[in-house]
Amino acid sequence: MKHKLLVSFLLSAFFTGSASAQSDSTVRIFKTGMAVYAEFGLLPNNKTLRDQLSRLQVKPFTSFMGNLVLARRTESDRWFSEARIIIMNSTNYTSDRDVRKAYLHGLGIGTDGGPKLVNNARWNVTIPLGADFMLYRMNIKSNASVSAQQLLNNPAAYQAVKLYTGNINLHGGIGVDYKMDFLPKIHEKVYLSGKLTYHQPILGRRKWKGDNVTVDDLSRLKVNQIYAQIGLVFFPRPHMKKWGGMH
Repeated sequence: MKHKLLVSFLLSAFFTGSASAQSDSTVRIFKTGMAVYAEFGLLPNNKTLRDQLSRLQVKPFTSFMGNLVLARRTESDRWFSEARIIIMNSTNYTSDRDVRKAYLHGLGIGTDGGPKLVNNARWNVTIPLGADFMLYRMNIKSNASVSAQQLLNNPAAYQAVKLYTGNINLHGGIGVDYKMDFLPKIHEKVYLSGKLTYHQPILGRRKWKGDNVTVDDLSRLKVNQIYAQIGLVFFPRPHMKKWGGMH
């Protein structure tokens, strides 16, 4: 239930958040678009935690981390900002049976923004700065093949173990947008966008927690590393933002 409430909150915050236009002696024009990014961690991480899982006879998740980022982008000639939803995953590929495996997932919201160092007909060069609030879940389960009698006799032995932790991650780096004229009847502009940022958690040591327990002998989750991000930003034309109807 709590996961459904969290997802509902994230989607509500994402779709209802909007930037208000500002005006002064010089008129500033803000445009809004939607972005989809793939984000990848570039450094091996969490070796201590992965070694601990191996000693517990649990196949650990891999050191590779990847995020799917959905963003609402607002920008002017000199600045940009993004409201972000982050869906994180770390892989664990194996077909082994009767082996306990750890899967790592994350879900969060965040913000990103900063000045444009370059803004011309083809390029933006930006300094993205921001923060993300992330919740992580480590799911330890087995692909065991058992009989119905075995399951009924000892159901607890085959239940997944779910552990949770969270943090606030600050990030900063550099970004580049390449401006394309893709489907100009629909889009004012489409960006091929890339960023290189460093992420740093700020809440210190965060212990893993289950539904009713705190685990005090597992290493904390470390996500402080360099991430590369690549994706597309779409700025629809004003008439495409409105519902079509009968005339």
